[in-house]
Amino acid sequence: MNALQKNRMTPIKRIFTVGGKELTDVLRDRRTMLLTLLMATAAGPVFLALILNMAANQAEKARELKLPVDGAGNAPALIAFLERQQVAIVAAPADYEARIRNGDLDVVLSIDAEFERDVAAGRPATVRLTYDRSRDRARAAIDSAESLLRAYNRQWGTQRLLLRGIAPQVASPLDAQGVDLATPQQSGALILFLVAYYGLFASLMGSVAVALDATAGERERGSLEPLLATPLSTSQLAVGKWLAIGVFDLLVVLLTLAGFYLTLNFAPLPAIGVPFLFGSPELVRFVAILLPLVMLLPAVLLYVGLRGRTLKEAQSNVSALVFVVSMVPVVQLFLQKKEPAWLLWVPVSSQYTLLTRALRGDAIAFPDWVQSATLPVLLTIVALLAAARLLRREDVFAGR
Repeated sequence: MNALQKNRMTPIKRIFTVGGKELTDVLRDRRTMLLTLLMATAAGPVFLALILNMAANQAEKARELKLPVDGAGNAPALIAFLERQQVAIVAAPADYEARIRNGDLDVVLSIDAEFERDVAAGRPATVRLTYDRSRDRARAAIDSAESLLRAYNRQWGTQRLLLRGIAPQVASPLDAQGVDLATPQQSGALILFLVAYYGLFASLMGSVAVALDATAGERERGSLEPLLATPLSTSQLAVGKWLAIGVFDLLVVLLTLAGFYLTLNFAPLPAIGVPFLFGSPELVRFVAILLPLVMLLPAVLLYVGLRGRTLKEAQSNVSALVFVVSMVPVVQLFLQKKEPAWLLWVPVSSQYTLLTRALRGDAIAFPDWVQSATLPVLLTIVALLAAARLLRREDVFAGR
């Protein structure tokens, strides 16, 4: 293409020419491209399968409780009650406290030697549960053992009242009934968080490698400055690069969500009692919710990459951005408060909020989506203008 033909090109054609050139560069670096796409396709399903298997293992531990007991002969009625609840009773080893600390045992029930004497005297009989609650894998067994002891305590108290000719209702003047409005899909709060978090994170990581290569990488190779020798304005150059980064980022997001879709609908995942509806409507919702970030993050990464004097400095700057984006949903989760209405104006937080709603099965109002997309779109324009301004500075090409 000669200079005259280039001059006749419209601004839109020039932008798409730059975008095509950047995508061609990405395709040439097959190792980086294939690694990024493979991670996007496989990491999501593997991550989800591990989480669901962990939840299934915890549920199985709660169902099939194996409880070591020290002093089982001191309370035969209690042991009989536990066995009726399908609890496997085994003798506790003498060094059970050390084994609990080492993680070899989850929980041990100790029955006091004075159990029967206390019962005969009408005093509360003593039993002890020994455990280490800091171990996550032990919590299901601990909670199950505590729940069974509470149930036996209630049953025993009721029988004592009946033997004394007192109606059990006298000791329970309040009939407290819980009405849980959460659907089964909404009950898996932690898993919902992780799925939404991973989908959000994919919109960032999908554009990092391409953005750094199109900015700091091109500058180090010496291929950035010659682009301005063409009849391109810096704005057209910035928009063209942003377009290429955004297209690749969108591809990564689509592959990640497709991985979730295929895993949840066709993979032989263990049953955990929490159904996850992730069909075509949810897939479309996720893409629509993440679209503003797919526009914003490549623009920000483009600006960050141009500001770095070297590829190493640009990578450090991007690491700081990754940290901020990844921490926003975590902070939002641990605050344990109802999201204020203004949060839908905040990039990343608003997308995470809407992703969580979509996974819970809640309806997403169109005004809410518009509100969540407004600031990312405006910040995208600002970032592109800032990147174009950087491209007009000579020190950007010199790496100073």
